[in-house]
Amino acid sequence: MNWPHVLIALSFVFSSISQAATYYVSPDGSDSAAGSLAAPFKTIQKAMNVVNPGDVVMLRGGAYRETVSANRGGNAANPVTVQAYPGEVPVIKGSDIVTDWTLYNGSTWKKAMGINVQQVFVDFNDTPGLQQIGMPSGMFNAFKYPNPVGSDLSSIKPGSFYYDKNDKMLYVWLADGSDPNKHLMEVSVRMRLFFMNSDYIHMKGIKFRHTNGATYAEQAAAVELSSYSVADGLDIQYTDFTGLGMGYLRTGARAINCTVSNNGDSGITGPGSYNFVIANNKIFRNNTRNFNPLWHAGGIKATTKAYGVIENNEVAFNNGSGIWCDYCNGGQPIIIRNNYIHDNGPKDSAIFLEVTNNASVYNNVIANNTRRGIYVAASNNSRIYNNTIVGTKGQAAIDVHGMPRGKETLKDNEVRNNLIIGSTSNYDISMIPADGVNIVNNTSDYNNIYRDGGAVIMWSGVSYNSLDTWKQKTNQDVHSLSVDPKFAGGEGVRAYGLGPGSGVIDKGVRLEQVAKDYLDNARPQGGLYDMGALEQSGKQQRQR
Repeated sequence: MNWPHVLIALSFVFSSISQAATYYVSPDGSDSAAGSLAAPFKTIQKAMNVVNPGDVVMLRGGAYRETVSANRGGNAANPVTVQAYPGEVPVIKGSDIVTDWTLYNGSTWKKAMGINVQQVFVDFNDTPGLQQIGMPSGMFNAFKYPNPVGSDLSSIKPGSFYYDKNDKMLYVWLADGSDPNKHLMEVSVRMRLFFMNSDYIHMKGIKFRHTNGATYAEQAAAVELSSYSVADGLDIQYTDFTGLGMGYLRTGARAINCTVSNNGDSGITGPGSYNFVIANNKIFRNNTRNFNPLWHAGGIKATTKAYGVIENNEVAFNNGSGIWCDYCNGGQPIIIRNNYIHDNGPKDSAIFLEVTNNASVYNNVIANNTRRGIYVAASNNSRIYNNTIVGTKGQAAIDVHGMPRGKETLKDNEVRNNLIIGSTSNYDISMIPADGVNIVNNTSDYNNIYRDGGAVIMWSGVSYNSLDTWKQKTNQDVHSLSVDPKFAGGEGVRAYGLGPGSGVIDKGVRLEQVAKDYLDNARPQGGLYDMGALEQSGKQQRQR
């Protein structure tokens, strides 16, 4: 061994570690300062321009009105960390405060703006912002944005704004008809808030608000991650399109413990994102601008051969699908497990697998969603195991269909150990009949299908209004039941646990892939697996 070379290498490593720096940034700082606690930088961009692997950037509280392009990053052993200063709340905003409004007529005021504006907020109140009049921009057509409010300046009304792209003029009419010069008016002007061009960057505890992405692109994310980067405890809300992107053609990004809510179109997207992790996040009320949810909108959407793990999230009240995997067909596995997905819709599904292969969907509690609970559309080798699906409205609790679709196939999908309870949808289970070529080997069994006070309804070419007839005519669900699961009741997910004497205890089939339940209890607690996401047990592990 060449010991001098080894010692030189070790010396370099230890020197690099020992020289890791902490930089401080404050809205009251100066970019000509040293970046110390006593003399902080003013902009985050300045700090990101000088960081090296292992460095930390501390953000003092207050508003940062800038777009950060992170062109320097870390490495696996020494990531760059950007985080909130302890006890303080930094907010990165894509809006500017706009003053000097001129009266146009009546209660309508105007301001020359050289950029098409997507969002206007009054007095730091994000809920709600003013309503946009007309189409967002030339990026969108009637399919993508089918229900614009009004079309031009003549449509302006109290609580709205209109941007005239020809005159480059922004018009506002406040809800109470007052003078905007007497208010703090925030107007979105920036496409993005934080864009990572380099890898291994960890962000913690930062808020993000307001963007102007729809002016420039169809699907711009306010915060875009890079490979092996982490978004931890971020609060990303009230942006004009997508809150958080997992990185286009990037690998290994993680979004954990974040709130990604109230964004204009989507919460989190994974456009060609590989080996990602989306875990322990709250993703609520996205698509506030009413983009077409059959185009691109809702809680989480992964596309274009993306793959990874989506687990332990609460995905709720989104105006669109809860979790949507669209053309995730590169051959790598998608895992969707242990999520609480509720009150999403009206289109399309709590979990939507569209032209997606090798998806494992298990231990999810799916409640009160509209149109579908789980939709397996033109997809192959899906495993739909031990989900609790309650109160579905619209089409079906579980729908295995989406065919014909060009050259796509629907093969080898399994539906096992699910509870399908209290649906008011057209069908409890809908499964397109096999054609022997493109639609083959899709099976359902060991499920419990139950409607309060009514007959269950299945479909496979024709409707079946009893479980026995469904079994006899289709040879599906041969071991399935139709009994009241006797839920334990209570708050949230725990309301869907199994009470003593439930008829679905020990009635499932052993599936090695789901060796633990939603609450991290081992399966089985008895002789066999229980049906549904929660194994009946006295133990209560994970608090949700």
